Amino acid sequence: MNMRKASPRSLWQRLGLVTLLAGLLVLGGCMNQPTHAPDSRTAVIAPNSGTLTSQQVFVTLLTTLAERGFIIERADPDLERLDASYAARPPLALEAWVSEVNGQIRLSVSGDSNGADIAPGRLDNLLVEVAVALDARTVPVIGAP
Repeated sequence: MNMRKASPRSLWQRLGLVTLLAGLLVLGGCMNQPTHAPDSRTAVIAPNSGTLTSQQVFVTLLTTLAERGFIIERADPDLERLDASYAARPPLALEAWVSEVNGQIRLSVSGDSNGADIAPGRLDNLLVEVAVALDARTVPVIGAP
């Protein structure tokens, strides 16, 4: 029976390889992005006087995002829906849509920042800025998607 004895050098090489692989597995687990649902806000845009159309709200939203430096990736005036992004670290992606429900105009915004939390109030401030530009106020809608 021929038993080959491993040299100390080959043992160290194997130990180094095992350590390297274990380290890569640990680091790979750390690099996974946390996943959570995007932040969302919905508000009724209520005019202070007169009336508003959903088209006016959509155009004002589009203008406000462009003025803030967002890149409008997709805007559909017929569906009154748009997608926009802001180049930052981490990047911010927004989906927004305007709808009319029971005679009320609703503006909904959903944002995702690559798994990171969006700064508190950022989406709320956007809704308020759109309302102010329309001489209107926002009324939060609780429990709306």
